[in-house]
Amino acid sequence: MSGYALRANVLICGKIEVLTGLHIGGGRGKTEIGGVDQPVIRDPATGFPYLPGSSIRGKMRMLLEYALCLVGLSPRDKREPGSVHECGKPDCPVCQIFGTAAEEGGLGPSRLIVRDAFPDAQTQEFWKELDTELLYTEYKGENYLDRLTSRANPRFFERVVPNSWFNFEMVYSVFNFPEVDDLGMLPYVFQGMRLLEHSALGGHGSRGYGKVRFHLYMENASLPLYKPEDYGRGKIRLPDLDKVDRKTLRTLDGVDVDELVADLRKKLPA
Repeated sequence: MSGYALRANVLICGKIEVLTGLHIGGGRGKTEIGGVDQPVIRDPATGFPYLPGSSIRGKMRMLLEYALCLVGLSPRDKREPGSVHECGKPDCPVCQIFGTAAEEGGLGPSRLIVRDAFPDAQTQEFWKELDTELLYTEYKGENYLDRLTSRANPRFFERVVPNSWFNFEMVYSVFNFPEVDDLGMLPYVFQGMRLLEHSALGGHGSRGYGKVRFHLYMENASLPLYKPEDYGRGKIRLPDLDKVDRKTLRTLDGVDVDELVADLRKKLPA
């Protein structure tokens, strides 16, 4: 009798381009900058801002829940209607891709890993030349007006500047569970990425912050795929995204997801 097993890992990687000033908040503490009410999160080792994988993944999940009409529909869940969707059904894309709490059941581990995204080498040099009072960032002042007295209440937000590029990496795992077609659910990952492009990453999106664009790294018009035996034979060669020419990357509009899934199926015969 054969047990459940990992069939392959699909690598979804490339760069995230920041199109409008982006704010993902960090703790104030030692990184607090005078005059800035809301600092951005930074890598404590380098001081560079970065994009937490949890922020990218969490926003994709929330947008998919709304797109698939799943908000407030967790039959096993007795929490508030606005809680994270966790029905645990094998045919639920959100539960299978993003996972559920242990007590909710589900089928195997979450399929999608989203790693922290760090600035590429070009962006680091770009930031070092910025004419700004802050370290590698800008600050934006906003006024909140009292509706009765018109008294101004100014606040200052730290933002990652437009034209910043971050190397991103996602790993989508494909298992052999007969109840779930993991490759068949891969298009929902791309749907989440597209929804994010038309929403905002980080805070204050309704005021214009956080517009981003994904640029995909592809090999021979497909995504890198690694089988378990590839790891044992040392055949894993992850791309060095700092050395990848931005012009060779593809935007999501340039990717036919159905063709992509069909190509991946050929590499993983049943």
